[in-house]
Amino acid sequence: MKRNIFAVFGLCAALATTPLSAGEITHEAGTTDVPDDVQRIVVLEFSFIDALASVGVAPVGIADDNKRDRVIPAYTDIIGDEWISVGTRKTPSLEVIASLAPDLIIADKTRHSAAYDTLSEIAPTIVLDSLGGDYHDSVAQMAVIGEAIGKKDEMDARITQHKATMDAYVSQLKPLSEGLSAQFGVTNATGLWLHAPVSYNGSLLEMFGFDSTMKPADGDVYEKVYVPTTLEQLSEVNPDILIFGAYANPSQVDSWKGETLFEDLTAVKSEKVFNVTAHNWSRLRGMLAAEMTAADIVEIMKQ
Repeated sequence: MKRNIFAVFGLCAALATTPLSAGEITHEAGTTDVPDDVQRIVVLEFSFIDALASVGVAPVGIADDNKRDRVIPAYTDIIGDEWISVGTRKTPSLEVIASLAPDLIIADKTRHSAAYDTLSEIAPTIVLDSLGGDYHDSVAQMAVIGEAIGKKDEMDARITQHKATMDAYVSQLKPLSEGLSAQFGVTNATGLWLHAPVSYNGSLLEMFGFDSTMKPADGDVYEKVYVPTTLEQLSEVNPDILIFGAYANPSQVDSWKGETLFEDLTAVKSEKVFNVTAHNWSRLRGMLAAEMTAADIVEIMKQ
């Protein structure tokens, strides 16, 4: 990320479009004065799209990984498709962000903390823990975003509705999940990453009453939350139910089929291995995503 962006776009021009009155929003990187009536929002994670769509607000810029179809129809039906891509979530383009003259940027703690000062030069920036947070953190982040965009009442109403929906799923699933362990992971052509109990999906499975057989780990997000896992390590976890989201076909998990360690897994022997849409389960991490995940788990338990 280049730090001399205003030599190209002009600091004064960007500031001229930013409302002056502001409220203080507390977030992962501190406290930020945010305009009272934000109009031009750039979001750098998919869960932040979920938040905006929840209250009918369209962003001007999205870090969509340069793949517009990653913004699912459930969101575009509300926010439309007029946003400008600002590149990947991992390394969004500061130049493109600045060119959009935003009055609010919503960034991720893990991916964007190092660029926080630079982003804050472009526009007021709040930082939330989408990638590393669990489901309960995600819902709390929705409330912060609602306050930041001046839609507190609308967001509170959506959160209340969401919690009622999730409570109904919990009531439906807990009698079915009692005494069962379940594990979700994503796989591509070269590896498998199990989502730990402290992850978004791990905490959802726990909320629905499933046990976890993963041991807690220390380290960064990709050591304790999204854990790279070999077949030998998977055999030690050995849950009753395995749920995979595949980003490649064939995947690493497919290559294990026929191997003794894989065929001896409890879930494999009992035919309780299920496939779900990796993008929806792993990347979205919002309220709508949680409701979609819950619906998938209901279908899994029917089987």
